[in-house]
Amino acid sequence: MFKISRSISLIVFALLIHNVYSQSVTVKNQSNVLLKDFTVEILVNKLPLTIGNYYVVSKEGVQLPVEIVSDINAEQIAVFSIERLQPNAILKFNFYRGQAENYPKRTYAEIAHKIGGQFVNGKYQGEFSWVKPNFIRLPGNFKDHSYFIKYEGAGWESDKVAYRFYLDQRNALDAFGKKTPGIVLPAVGVDGYDNYHKMAVWGMDDMEVGKSLGIGSIAYWDGKKAYRVEKRDSLVCCVISDGKVRSQIKTVYYGWEAANKVNLTSLITIDAGHRASHMELKIDGKLDNIATGIIKLKNTEIIVPPANDGEWTYYATFGCQSMNNDNMGLAIFYRKRQLQTLTEDELNHVIVLTPDHGYVEYYFMATWEKEWQPIQDKASFINAIDDELNCLNQKVSISINKK
Repeated sequence: MFKISRSISLIVFALLIHNVYSQSVTVKNQSNVLLKDFTVEILVNKLPLTIGNYYVVSKEGVQLPVEIVSDINAEQIAVFSIERLQPNAILKFNFYRGQAENYPKRTYAEIAHKIGGQFVNGKYQGEFSWVKPNFIRLPGNFKDHSYFIKYEGAGWESDKVAYRFYLDQRNALDAFGKKTPGIVLPAVGVDGYDNYHKMAVWGMDDMEVGKSLGIGSIAYWDGKKAYRVEKRDSLVCCVISDGKVRSQIKTVYYGWEAANKVNLTSLITIDAGHRASHMELKIDGKLDNIATGIIKLKNTEIIVPPANDGEWTYYATFGCQSMNNDNMGLAIFYRKRQLQTLTEDELNHVIVLTPDHGYVEYYFMATWEKEWQPIQDKASFINAIDDELNCLNQKVSISINKK
């Protein structure tokens, strides 16, 4: 009886091992460049992964979390992060069920607002508590300084940097400098309406956006001026991913009045180890361009990128441009084939992009000289740009191995 039970147990164990290790993935860096915090992306329909389960990849005993997320078209993608992918390196990772419990949370996203009070003439008043539903629906006439939404918008961060965009009519993007790799946004904006403009242990809001594009705001170029997504019928915004290695915020703007009235979907993604955020935009309607850009400030230098053979390039500025009078670097990464023109208006350096079947994508990045890995000079900023550009331009092959 014991021998039969033991045999059955061994068979069950063997089947489990076969199922667990039935698939692996090989990642090859086909370039001579070191890639830092490279995010592997694989379509879920190419892997036998069941939604709702937790997965890890393992290499030499090290477990990395695998997260299942969605792109702007709701295509499900499995992602995991490789800290360092050496030049010409070939790495093999095995998939299996489990949780990388010792792996730190390196990204975060939130939408939080008050409850318990009430709106009086557009201002939220009375006793309140904070809630974090990670979802909000707002009318087009929702205005700034309503004292309702925590730091007035949606926020997201990696272990390098934090960002927010206003959910009111300004719809501008802003950057928070971080003095720690830990997650900070849950504590930001709860101790006073705008205390985050002052230096704290975690860092501070180090940009003054005003009426500009800040860094990476969505806009339309009318030939003379960049117009943010200000006039719209309504919006719906939600956090669709809040993971250890990837966090995402999706927003649908209904009835945006640009050259034509269109619906616009935005998906912002940030990955572990990266300062840059990915902006994907999908237009429902006809629009001949999407613009973005960088605030135009004195005491800054435009960084001219060297020519490269890759699909991506950038536009950047560096100088004393933070609210704390510190050095900041600001950059936009864009696909060369989508570029319509580089131009400017009174407030902004503007990048005008041509939609490809209604789709536009770009990345935006901010650095700060007081962050926990400080970018204090132009040379360091260019190195940070190159780290992001290498991940975008270098060819990495990803092959799925079935046993």
